[in-house]
Amino acid sequence: MNDGSRDLEQLQQQRTALAQRLRLPWWYLAATAVVMAVLLGLPFLQPRYVSDGAGQVTSLVLIMIQFGLSRLLENTTGVKYRGRNMSYPSARPVMWVTCAVAAASVAGEGVFLRGGDTVLAVAVVVVTVAAVVGILLWQNAAIRHDIRQGRAVSR
Repeated sequence: MNDGSRDLEQLQQQRTALAQRLRLPWWYLAATAVVMAVLLGLPFLQPRYVSDGAGQVTSLVLIMIQFGLSRLLENTTGVKYRGRNMSYPSARPVMWVTCAVAAASVAGEGVFLRGGDTVLAVAVVVVTVAAVVGILLWQNAAIRHDIRQGRAVSR
């Protein structure tokens, strides 16, 4: 075997080892699920127990907590998961899917709550939280695939 093919084989082994180590920590998935559940649970409390202003401030705080968690995840794993110039091509469509799920869940929850269908609104919250965790796992799998294939773009 010549040096070039041996180097390529070693590079592939390094990529595979890196991809295997890249996993989402359990604390990130759990914290994201809790933040999403609380954020989507606010409309249940707003008319009776929480004023509109307090609900908006709470939403803003929860969004800032999620950004902080994302930054902590980036520091922990060494992978930048967000941004328009994402280095992992397979993960780019995930951003649009996430936006669509968020918009659909907020709209669906609002429609069901205004119609008095609390059980269906709770189901929307549960499905949305599960979908968000699934999307995170999907994105991570896409990034691992890009690393294994050598498709990660260095910037």
